[in-house]
Amino acid sequence: MFFLLLSALLFLQSSADGSIKTEESYWTLKPNVLVVNANVGEDVNVPLICGEAYERENITWTKNGYENLDAQGNRIVLTVEGWMGGNYSCFSSEGSYLNHTLVLAQWTYRKFIKNTPEKGYIDCSSNNYGGSFKCDWKWDRNRNGHVAHIKATRPGGSNISCSLDSNGFVTCLDHDYCPYAEEVERINLTIYFRSSFVVESYNTKFYIMDIVRPDMVPIRLINKTSIEVKYPHSWSTPSSYFPLTFQVKEIRCRKHDNCDCSKLNSQEIFFTQSQQLPVTKGMTVCVRARDEFCNSSWSDWNQREVQVNMSE
Repeated sequence: MFFLLLSALLFLQSSADGSIKTEESYWTLKPNVLVVNANVGEDVNVPLICGEAYERENITWTKNGYENLDAQGNRIVLTVEGWMGGNYSCFSSEGSYLNHTLVLAQWTYRKFIKNTPEKGYIDCSSNNYGGSFKCDWKWDRNRNGHVAHIKATRPGGSNISCSLDSNGFVTCLDHDYCPYAEEVERINLTIYFRSSFVVESYNTKFYIMDIVRPDMVPIRLINKTSIEVKYPHSWSTPSSYFPLTFQVKEIRCRKHDNCDCSKLNSQEIFFTQSQQLPVTKGMTVCVRARDEFCNSSWSDWNQREVQVNMSE
């Protein structure tokens, strides 16, 4: 089945590496999906083709599955008004479905997801140096959308695959990434979000080393006055090559109160690479970690209460 969208003058196609080729008023996002660059009040004429094999057949078209179009034939030109896209399907003279083209209108605003001061629109992180990363975001409460397309590349070529996880967020793997080599080029990630027949694109660039964020640090009580912290199981090995720095503080929690390690009500804060640490009885110890050599993100806090009547 043919999925190419042809203009009478211009032939739009993606290059061999899957990059998107743009034209003045419309471009191909992926097979069967065309994006129109149109503003409110503007009309754009868009040529569609059902398929090379149907050149001399009597072809009919519908919009959104129920609206019959007056235009007939293998090649038609439709008018997209403003941001009014649609799903256009073609049928044989016997009424058999042959092909379809989804036409989306490019939204130049940023309405689908929220921009946060700390993380921006898209927040990407990796819990080790294995080459994988995940990205999430916060939907605007007034929008109901989903991911239409994901594109992740490095300059000069790359082998990065992306998919949606069970929560609908993006998970990617750079198959060419080497944790022992210098990371020369940033990953360029673009996510296209669709709501109805409108699409918005959001872009972010980063090195893996910039988004590394260890998982929560395990804490084990040794005795009344000391604990042991361990590297997360997901962290890269060996630890001598991928060392972590631990931030430790103690807080006093009142009975029945929830202990919040993120608050500043701490008795002592210090940084260490040691994995066996002194603690104070009756206090709650909080520990988090980050890469020792990179100014990347801290892990979430983990906490452990050191009880006064703890047995030896």
